Amino acid sequence: MELPSIARLALFGAIALLNIISLALLAYVINSWRGGYYSGYIYYYYGTLSSVNFMLFNTIWTLLVLVYLGVVPHVAAALYHGIIALALLAITTLFWFAGSIALAVFVGARDCVGSGICSVYKAAQAATAFGFFIWIMFTVLLVFELLGFLKHGLKGRANADTTGTKMTPQTAPQTYSNA
Repeated sequence: MELPSIARLALFGAIALLNIISLALLAYVINSWRGGYYSGYIYYYYGTLSSVNFMLFNTIWTLLVLVYLGVVPHVAAALYHGIIALALLAITTLFWFAGSIALAVFVGARDCVGSGICSVYKAAQAATAFGFFIWIMFTVLLVFELLGFLKHGLKGRANADTTGTKMTPQTAPQTYSNA
């Protein structure tokens, strides 16, 4: 069973939209949480969490994966391979799950009360929620890509409908004489 092309395209569009929103939220969080302060003659630097930085990496990685999965089969079908698509989907699904869990552990479901960091904290919570939605959509893509891989083998989805994969009878060419 394969995912219909319109549903696949809609899923790619939804992932891209949520990915861009998540990218904007994470950029805001990173910009707000980095900085430092002076204490005497020493400058103390505090930066962003590694889980926030990893989620930012996930958004950039996802853009590259979406280009490979969505554009390459139509533009350069020879470069698209089902096993590579399957591996990219599995890695991306794992990245989003790990990043969303790591950020959720830090952010939690607490509510901040009237401090100046509230908007940043809520942006981090929203980025976590979008991360879980993106993870669910990549899991759906992974399952359907795995089913397509099991059905078509190493040829993959892009090469499954070509005539080169079908067995056709060969006939000897006929020669005509000019007599």
